[in-house]
Amino acid sequence: MQQKEDIEEVGRALYDKGLLVGTDGNISIRLSEQEVLITASGFCKGKLTADQITKVDMEGHVLEGKKPARDIRMHLAVYRECPEARAVVHAHPPVTTGYAMSEVSFEKVALPEVLFSLKGIAVTDYTTPTTIEVPREVSRVLREKPQSRTILLANHGALTISSNVYDAFYMMETLEMFMKADLVSRLLGTTRYLDSRQMDKVNRLIKGEDADSVAEVRYE
Repeated sequence: MQQKEDIEEVGRALYDKGLLVGTDGNISIRLSEQEVLITASGFCKGKLTADQITKVDMEGHVLEGKKPARDIRMHLAVYRECPEARAVVHAHPPVTTGYAMSEVSFEKVALPEVLFSLKGIAVTDYTTPTTIEVPREVSRVLREKPQSRTILLANHGALTISSNVYDAFYMMETLEMFMKADLVSRLLGTTRYLDSRQMDKVNRLIKGEDADSVAEVRYE
């Protein structure tokens, strides 16, 4: 099945780039309204095989395969809140996770890529991993910020949500890049945040509402 091969490839990429270690993290793809593929519990994502990817229904019942990832309810909560979502990646990138362990806010943006690629960054309150608290909190954040497709899980890690699993991986990679750059900027003490006018222009570009001004750019 192609979707299983895609999960295997993304698992290797996450592992090779150090965005997760050991048996951490989980990856899922929504196959249909009622079926989801998700990595099984307790396996290294850098060495996934097809039999380590489980098929479940939207209630989390196993349809085919091994015991699913312990974070399965978090993935299912995303699919319920974002019907257009087709893939979720959960990882523990080290710098990003460091930010998730800190009391930081991303209401102010320093890089346009945060809006273009990540659709903004939402941050949850702390929840106990693998408990019902996690999907409830993820659902709350997505209802409050329905445009968000990147979520920092307080004291835990990160979630990226997209229409395909490769894009969700690219978002996780971009998130870690941004966090590294943001950390350097904070250490230098000179972070230059986008002002409201600049934010508005980026948002208009994302919505395709500012094509005329872009077309007016001239190169000497």
